[in-house]
Amino acid sequence: KWLRSEMKTFAIHLPQFHTFPENDRWWGKGFTEWTNVKKAKPLYEGHSQPLIPINSHYYNLSNPEEMTRQHRLAAQYGIDGFVYYHYWFNGKKLMEKPVEDLLTNKEAKQQYCLCWANEPWTRAWDGKNKEILMPQTFGGQEDWLNHIRYLISFFKDERYLRIQGRPVFFVYSPKNIPNFDNMIEFWDSYLERCGEEKIYLIEYISSFNPKAFSDYSKAVFEFEPLYSAYYEISFLKQADRFIDKKMKRLDCLDYDYLWNRILNKQRKYGTRQIVRSAFTNFDNSPRKGTRAFITQGASYTKFADYLNQLIHSNRQDYMDFTVINAWNEWGEGAILEPTESDQYGWLQAVKDAVQ
Repeated sequence: KWLRSEMKTFAIHLPQFHTFPENDRWWGKGFTEWTNVKKAKPLYEGHSQPLIPINSHYYNLSNPEEMTRQHRLAAQYGIDGFVYYHYWFNGKKLMEKPVEDLLTNKEAKQQYCLCWANEPWTRAWDGKNKEILMPQTFGGQEDWLNHIRYLISFFKDERYLRIQGRPVFFVYSPKNIPNFDNMIEFWDSYLERCGEEKIYLIEYISSFNPKAFSDYSKAVFEFEPLYSAYYEISFLKQADRFIDKKMKRLDCLDYDYLWNRILNKQRKYGTRQIVRSAFTNFDNSPRKGTRAFITQGASYTKFADYLNQLIHSNRQDYMDFTVINAWNEWGEGAILEPTESDQYGWLQAVKDAVQ
């Protein structure tokens, strides 16, 4: 029987709400994710844009007090922790400050883990996908060593999420990393020499990583709603989406339809466990304008019901671990944080669902 104390509920966390030199160079001085959010416009009647944070709190994540505030807010509403995106390009880091600040900020008490978002950075936001800003290059053993030495400082943090005693590490797309399994062997060997447990590896499953790739992954995470919008919808809807993209039109799917697909999916991954994957809403028009993908008909009351159903699903290969997309993907409309329009509705939905 499922018990609240056993189920962990995490939210994906984007650290791009602070300035850093690369973004200033690529997008203009002072650019943060808020820049896209503020310039969004409604594209049809009833389209809820721009999203405005409650009390117009356009926060700065380079301030450790902001991270503390967010951890406290999450705790109030039944969210156990965060999956922080981690950006590592052959030793070059991006957006690392908020998460590095956590190591010294003991007032932020929620658990957390890291997800290596191992994609190249392009100008996709303004339609120039082929122009690469930061190539995702991968080094050999020297880089593996530098990377694991960096990661172990997080793994040793008492707040770092562990499953079966092992530090949890998500990876976006293992198939794009040369000699990936050799790297994991190298990392595990290093961790053991340091008296640390091996990594509990979780692979994202999405259009960029279509199936489990690594022999070392213990679990998978079907990244919603993009997973189901790609793999679970009818052939007719796939054709509609394809045409919309070709014609550079809005690509819209019904919220209830997508959640129905999520709650009924049955794909298996050998002996691997599956992380329960939820999403609040999706609308990346702040980034992509009229070429956006939008889930229509979302509400926090529906979300509370669907999340409750997901958490109480008795699928045998589901873990007692739910990850919600997202805490603060404001540029993709996937947020739990309070807004002027919905107030604390999305957070209350989580609290209602988990209790």
